[in-house]
Amino acid sequence: MTLPATGRGVPTVGEQLAPYSLTVTLQRLVMEAAANRDFAPIHFDGEAARDSGAPSPYMNTTFNETVFEVLLRNWGGLDARIEVIEFSMKAFNCVGDEITAGGCVTATREGPAALRRTECPSGARTQRSAARRSPGSAD
Repeated sequence: MTLPATGRGVPTVGEQLAPYSLTVTLQRLVMEAAANRDFAPIHFDGEAARDSGAPSPYMNTTFNETVFEVLLRNWGGLDARIEVIEFSMKAFNCVGDEITAGGCVTATREGPAALRRTECPSGARTQRSAARRSPGSAD
């Protein structure tokens, strides 16, 4: 992530990002799938989701990525430039789950044009799953 030298202040190693939580609802899944034209039934049809091994309809890749982006935007502000978001989907985020994302600043360094580059490994968890840490960073 690249942060302007002014604005939110200088990030420090060890700084915790305020957790971001949301409840996964069928309405959110349908709206997000429609916006991204992801019409796979596993994201809105209970029977199709169960046939794929999930207990109910679940979030798609873009929705999962959005959770991490909101976490980073809430922390870094709208002027921050997110260069990379990497994550692995190791469990279903299903209708009724409350997903919580969080992270911590692990590195910071000066970048070009008075920008500060900051690495923030993050993870997400639900009440059904252990914390899942994204393997990379939001750089």
